[in-house]
Amino acid sequence: MRVTMNTVYDNILNNLNRLTERLDKINMSVSSGKRYSRPSDAPSDLVHALGYRKALREISQYRRNISDAKGHLATMETALEKMQEQVIRAKELAIQGANDTENEASRKMLANELRNILDEVVSLSNTQHNGRYIFAGTKTDGYPPGEKPFMLETILAGDVQTMEVRYQGGSEDLYYEYAPAKKIVVARNGEEAIARSGVFETLIGLIQTLENNNEEDPQLEAESIQTHISRLDEVLDYLNAQRADIGARMNRLEIKETVYDDLELTNKENLSAVEDTDLLEAIAELRAKETAYQAALSSAAKVMNLSLVNYL
Repeated sequence: MRVTMNTVYDNILNNLNRLTERLDKINMSVSSGKRYSRPSDAPSDLVHALGYRKALREISQYRRNISDAKGHLATMETALEKMQEQVIRAKELAIQGANDTENEASRKMLANELRNILDEVVSLSNTQHNGRYIFAGTKTDGYPPGEKPFMLETILAGDVQTMEVRYQGGSEDLYYEYAPAKKIVVARNGEEAIARSGVFETLIGLIQTLENNNEEDPQLEAESIQTHISRLDEVLDYLNAQRADIGARMNRLEIKETVYDDLELTNKENLSAVEDTDLLEAIAELRAKETAYQAALSSAAKVMNLSLVNYL
């Protein structure tokens, strides 16, 4: 088979072009730190990389939800703890008010302090986290000016003045998704979380009993105060159960957060394996290709210098 010099020159140029292209790809890989710059460079690796990136985005979203949920729960737990402290103080005042040595003036002083406790309990019931009410269920905001989920109101029934706490928040709990198809309560509806404990009715009843100061039937008054003391114990038990439930939810979130830490690390390692350049391997290949390129140039120069004139 006859081989012309044009064929030889074309082969030399093709080989040099291939080496140049490979050198360029290796240089790009080393400088960018990525194994490919175009989808066509490594389509299989790209598919895997897209999957790992999607998983990392989902993990990031769930971790944000968990962080926000933990903030809600921590705020909720603190509010209930302070509420329990107020109820404990109310119980101390009730026990003091049941003492026979107390007179009308001292009982009114006790009633005034209980009014302050009632105001504080209502205020704690309207606790917010990042501007959202945590005991209002799904209705975490959007109230008219001066309105809140729990409103302490004074009611006149003839000549009798009494109080009541009105709840106008949401009737359903607010949930956050913290894992695929898994949700957790981050804002309780106030009716179940607080009002159902009977804390408002008990405090109001105790205030009225002390203010009335039934001197005509002190035995009846003492029994009424004892009844309210028993109810305050029930309120404390109810609030304690709410706090225990919050603690259980917090534990679930912390366990899941640890799982996501491991998953994030694994996905990042997998993404790096299919996407990042192995610098030691790439540099070794780059040096080998540079050597091959230099050898090809040297060989080409010698071949291209060949001419019949050299032999004349």
